[in-house]
Amino acid sequence: MAFITGLLVLLGYISNVGLGFSSLKWTAVQEGKWQIVSSGQMTGLSTALFFVTLILSIFPAFFYVPSLIKTIRSEFPGWESSVSMRYALHYFALYQISYGVILTMHIFLPYPWFPEQSIGGIFEAFLPQFMMAVFGFLLFYHRLHDIGFTRPVKIGQMGFMVLVFYLFSAFLLDRAITLPIANFFGFAIDSWREAQISGEVLQARNVGLLAGVLEILLIGLFVPIAEEMMFRGVLQTALVKRFGAIAGVVGSGLIFALIHVDPVLFPSIFVMGVMLGWMRHYYRSIWASVLFHALNNTITVLIYFFQ
Repeated sequence: MAFITGLLVLLGYISNVGLGFSSLKWTAVQEGKWQIVSSGQMTGLSTALFFVTLILSIFPAFFYVPSLIKTIRSEFPGWESSVSMRYALHYFALYQISYGVILTMHIFLPYPWFPEQSIGGIFEAFLPQFMMAVFGFLLFYHRLHDIGFTRPVKIGQMGFMVLVFYLFSAFLLDRAITLPIANFFGFAIDSWREAQISGEVLQARNVGLLAGVLEILLIGLFVPIAEEMMFRGVLQTALVKRFGAIAGVVGSGLIFALIHVDPVLFPSIFVMGVMLGWMRHYYRSIWASVLFHALNNTITVLIYFFQ
């Protein structure tokens, strides 16, 4: 029962990704380019996907959660010798159920819950990452080493590769991949997601020094730990065990790019995901990918903060 209802909740996760893409608005701009922005308006398709996501995230949970609790009492700890696809399924299902609860609260309670230019508003923006971290530690607190929380091998080489990968992503990735693909498909290079992040950082700075520092710490450190736990720690580990290293690294990178819901930056985020996955696999530690992810996020947010 836990496995079957968990699969239904997982369909809610997939529907939620579709909901994100359905909310994008394609606007013709000069020189025949298409600019993609988040419209924030509900269309017929996005409304349908919203309710599909809500139904699949909430109703199976009434059967899934009691079944999972029974399974945990009888089988945890130690289902297998390492993290399997079943572990990944339960992790993503629990995350999606909590996300469905938040969607339900948005229906009945005024949204946003806190003013945008406030400390509460900053924490509200990072609720998905908080849920990633909470359920990750709840499921794997007794076996964090299985999802990569171990000492990396070849630490000196790892530090050098983090620097090399960062320099590549900062100075060559857009020129080599993002711009050519965007030009081929006629996309304007402006990213709605990057503009949103920049706006959130500037809002936090305007609130005060404490809010600005908190925004930097959350984006620069907490987000990398939470996202790496989900995608390189749990998902990639399970995919590598089931399908092999190449499929695991590429598969986790592909899903990582999809959930960011940014067609313009999809190629570059996918390449970043593959680089993060390679580092986690080669150096046998999630801290390798966390370090690269944190370096990239921190420098980016500092640029926004001081611009």
